[in-house]
Amino acid sequence: MTASTLARNAYHESARTTASPRAVERQLLSKLTTAVVVAQKNRSADPAAFARALGKNLEFWNVVAVDVASESNQLPVELRSQLFYLFEFTQHYTRKLLADEDRSLDAEPLIEINQNIIRGLQGSEEASAS
Repeated sequence: MTASTLARNAYHESARTTASPRAVERQLLSKLTTAVVVAQKNRSADPAAFARALGKNLEFWNVVAVDVASESNQLPVELRSQLFYLFEFTQHYTRKLLADEDRSLDAEPLIEINQNIIRGLQGSEEASAS
C-alpha cells in the first residue's frame, strides 16, 4: 500500500467516526436512493437487483419506524408521527411495486420521499453548524 492510499483510508475512517448521526443517515439514504434509481433503470434486465434495492430501502425505513416508535426518541411527536407514516407508505408501496407484474408502477414515489428526507437532513445539519 502506498502512503497516499494509507492516508486516504485513514481520512475516510476518521470521517466515518466523526460524522454526525444525521450525516451518516443522509449518506446511507443517498446510497440507498441511488441504488433504487439505478435498479429501476435496469428493472427489465435485472428484476432481482430491483427487488434487492427495494428491500434494502425498506430495511432502512423499518429501522426508522422502530426508532421513532421508541419512547426514548427525542424528536417532536408530530415529526415522529410523520416519519412513521412515511414508513407505512413505503412499506405498502414497496409491496405493491414488488407484486406489480405488468410494471405499471415505478419507484418514483419512494425516490421522492427519500430525496425529501435527504434534503431535510442536509438542512438540519446546516442549521446545527451555524
